[in-house]
Order: sequence, then structure tokens, then C-alpha cells
Amino acid sequence: MTTTTPFNTRPLARAVALAGAPLMLMAAATATAQDNSELQELRVRVQQLEEKLAGAVSTAPELQEDNTYLLRDGDGIKIGDTTISFGGFIKADAIFGSGGNGSLNSYSIGLPRTFAKAAANGSSDWKTGFSARESRISIGTKTEDVVGHNLTTYIEMDFNQDLNDGFSETGNEIVSNSYSPRLRQAYASWNGWDFGQTYTTFTDLAAMPEILNQGKQAAFIYVTQPMLRYNMAAPGGKLMMALENPEDGYYGNSYDDQSYPDLTARYQIRGNYGFYSVAGVLRNIEDDAADETKVAGAVSLSARIPTIGRDDLRLQYSYGALGRYMGLLTYPDVDLGALAAGEVEPLKTYGATAAYRHFWSPAWRSSLVLSHTEIVDDLEFSPKGTLSYFDSSTSVHANLLWSAHKNLTLGLEYAYWDFGEIATTGSEQYEQVMASAKLSF
Repeated sequence: MTTTTPFNTRPLARAVALAGAPLMLMAAATATAQDNSELQELRVRVQQLEEKLAGAVSTAPELQEDNTYLLRDGDGIKIGDTTISFGGFIKADAIFGSGGNGSLNSYSIGLPRTFAKAAANGSSDWKTGFSARESRISIGTKTEDVVGHNLTTYIEMDFNQDLNDGFSETGNEIVSNSYSPRLRQAYASWNGWDFGQTYTTFTDLAAMPEILNQGKQAAFIYVTQPMLRYNMAAPGGKLMMALENPEDGYYGNSYDDQSYPDLTARYQIRGNYGFYSVAGVLRNIEDDAADETKVAGAVSLSARIPTIGRDDLRLQYSYGALGRYMGLLTYPDVDLGALAAGEVEPLKTYGATAAYRHFWSPAWRSSLVLSHTEIVDDLEFSPKGTLSYFDSSTSVHANLLWSAHKNLTLGLEYAYWDFGEIATTGSEQYEQVMASAKLSF
């Protein structure tokens, strides 16, 4: 007879349970710790989100019942579909000029012809002038989806009225030093078109040297005027063509109202190797008294070439009937002597500017600028054919600028001018030291 002994599983289960208990406890502890860790992480995320929301609410503008669409949009304020932005700068200048040139606050930054007058007056005195008139205020707008395109506008004013304005209109230095705003730019852009007043298409501001007395070098093209311009894409850059305001006179002594606008064009290339452009202008110069009309033109080449680090070289060369376009009307558009004799003779000139900008550090930089211009044609009634006693001018600028912030620039600049006398080998010299503080907003 076979005897069967039953297998008792309880001792085995107890043994297995006892052996596995530490592992189970460890697993449970691990799961609990993981749950606690995830919970803590979730709490941190919620707290960070609450802080972000609180910050967003505190910095957002409050909605008003009468202006429910007031919202911030980038650097501007959005009202309905239009974003409005404000800008400009305060520029305070101290000018020390040779030849007894105190730079009256009626036009403190001066013109090459006023420098030439100071150079020739025989005075060895240095005079001082202060001004804040180059300060500017600007307003820009952008409206989205205007017939499928963005519509942008820009208007800019400063306080540099013309030196020839009446004394009562330009203010004075006796008590108030008050001056009226002056329109610099006012234009709108839409679907490749520019309408209004801005810098002439005949110049490339990318090549403009960085000097404190901006635009006041001998030969640079620097004009703002009303125009109708079209911009189109071209290989490597863009092509711009414009009809611009015609003018062949000066300070109210216009020869005549012109029959046709100035035609300007510029082909611009911008890439990793710099900025390059070629520009041209075609002008109609006429005089009803002489019953004569002449078509004249000019060309300009410019470049801004990166060199070492952040340094760059800026170049511009211009030739032709440049007249008022170059050097802030250093020369007239026609031979004034020939005009008085009943003939219209466009005055050919040329100008060249070279500037090197060097960064000593991210905050410190300097520019060295050499600029020269000269009359090419022989003046028939010298020196009455031009606006002053000289037929060539040369300027040299050297400065040191400090910008601890993009909105703050302090600088000191030295300028030297040489004016070559007509029909002689002599020349007159002018010097200027300028200290400037520019604070943008």
C-alpha cells in the first residue's frame, strides 16, 4: 500500500513572502518617492506659470472703455489694425570754430560755405556756440493688410531752420533760444511704392561716414526731397527708380520752375561682402529769360566694405551736374556768370569721400574721414560763376565716440577744411572742434 504524504505549501509561501518582503518594500518606497518627485515638479511648474501670468498681467496696458483695442505690438502701440511707434533723439552740441566762427544758434552745425567765409575773414579768434537744434522727433505707423500689403508711414522733424529765415522766425540766443519744428521726412510705403519726402534715391546712406557734424563733409550726397519711388527686387539686391522734386536754384533765387521732375535711379547690392550701389540722376535745367533749356546728369558710386572685426571702409565717388545734390549746395547747378550773360551752362563737378571706422572695443570707436570736391569746368566769369571764392574744398574729420548703450553716444570730433581759391594756388583753412551728446528714445 502506497502512502501519499501531502505537500504543505504554507511554509513555502511564507518563506517566499519573507524573502520578497524587502524587495516589495523597496519597490513601494521607490514608487512613492517617484510620485512625490513628480508631484513636486508639477507644483514647481504651476508656480512658475502663475508667476509668468502675474507678470504678464501687471505689465500689460489696462484696457479702457473708450479704447478697447489698445494693445502692445512689438515696440509700438496697436490701435485697431495700426501699430504706432515713437522715436527720435536729443542731441546737444558744443562747437568751437576758428576764424571767429561762433556758430550762431540760428544754424549751429553750419555749411561748407559758412566755414569758407570764416576761413577767409582773417580772424585768428576761436568762438563758441551751443545748440540742441539737431534733436529729432519721429512717428511711424504700420497698418496690416491694406489691399493685401502692409502700409507704413514715417514722419520726422528737427529744429534746424534755414539760416536765411527771418530773425523773428528762427528765434534768438538772447532769451528763449526757441525754434519752430522743421519737416525732414514724411513718406508712406505700400506694395513697393514710396510716396512723400525722404532721402534722395541718388545717395546710399549705408556709405555715409559716422561723424558728429552729420552730412557736413565736403563731397557727400545728402539731400531730402519729395518724390514718387518704386522699389523692385534685382539680382543680389534691389533697383529703385524715382521722380523727384526738381530745383536748380538756391535760397529763393531759383532760375525758373522746372518743366520736368528729376529722374533718379539706384541699383543696390547688399551681402556678406558689403554694400555696393551705382546711382544716376537726369535733370532738366532751364531759364526762361535766356529761353534756353539744358538736360544734364550725374552718376555716383558708393560702397561700404567690412574689413577686420566690426571695422568698415566707406567710399563714394560722384561726377557730373551735381549742384545742390553734393556738399549741401557747395556749388550752384549752373555757371552763374554765364547765366547772367543769358546762357544756361550746367556746372560740372566731382566729389570723393573715403572713411574708415575702427572699433577700439564694443563701446569705443573712431572714424577718420577724407572728402574732396572740385569744379571741373572753367568758369567763364570767374569768380562770379559760383557761390563763393573757392572752386575746391577738402575736409578731414577725426573723432572718438563712446556708446555704453545703444541709446547713448558721447563724442569728440576735430574737423579741418581747406578751400582752394579760384584762379590762384592759394587756399584758406578752417578748423572746428565739436563735442556732442546724443540720447535716443
